[in-house]
Amino acid sequence: MENRTSGNRKSSRPIPAAATLLSSVILGVSIIIAGASVGGSVKKLTAAVEAQTFASSYSAPSNITVNGSAPKTYFTETEAAAYLNMTVDEIKAAITKKEINEYVKTSAGYSISKDVLDDFFEQRAYDTLNSSNADSAEG
Repeated sequence: MENRTSGNRKSSRPIPAAATLLSSVILGVSIIIAGASVGGSVKKLTAAVEAQTFASSYSAPSNITVNGSAPKTYFTETEAAAYLNMTVDEIKAAITKKEINEYVKTSAGYSISKDVLDDFFEQRAYDTLNSSNADSAEG
């Protein structure tokens, strides 16, 4: 009987332990680097989302609001003075002189419309400008 053996077969050699250890270390380092990279990206993304969210949630058209939502349209004389950057006495004097002629007298004081205050301020600015121009024309 003939003993047939194939000469094409290669015997499997065991992989040395050092090669296995080296490949495991390289794989572990790669996983750590990838994790750090993804973690850094997530932190940047989270910071960008938070900045966008909080930046847009605090934008209000005016700091004078009722219940934190709708713009206030009627002011007390104190609020009107703050709105026009004047003193309360100047507002009361304007009411007495009928420069501000639309208001409601309440038990707490006066209630004046924002539109009336805007008209009053525009008229006063116009009068001041004309007065300044007249003074410079005379001099």
